Amino acid sequence: MLEGSQFYDGRASDRRAMWRATFGRCPQCGTPMFRSLWGLHEKCSGCGVRFERDTGSWLGAMVIAYTIAIVAIVLVGAVTIALWGLYQGLELVLVGTGVVTTALAYRPVKGFWVWSMWAAGIVKTDDEHARG
Repeated sequence: MLEGSQFYDGRASDRRAMWRATFGRCPQCGTPMFRSLWGLHEKCSGCGVRFERDTGSWLGAMVIAYTIAIVAIVLVGAVTIALWGLYQGLELVLVGTGVVTTALAYRPVKGFWVWSMWAAGIVKTDDEHARG
């Protein structure tokens, strides 16, 4: 039982794995995680880690990406209103800011989310999952 907690601590404090995942690579082995711009492979081709074990496991990543977009919208809105006041087209600027920020933040946030699930022991190989 102590061995499992030592394993968790090692994963959670592995900053290199966190940065690898944030930049789109498997936190365990460094193989690319994404099969397309936003889609993940089902399993890592290098080490066999299954990235999504349960439905809805990406809700946390979506919440973080949307939160980043809301912060960007508030900042852009505050700066533009302070400089030019309320102006026609402000809503288009704010919607555009939200869409672009969400699109740019989604992939790194999803990678970070994979790392956090990997560090917690949720993302693992099928063999490790079968052993419990």
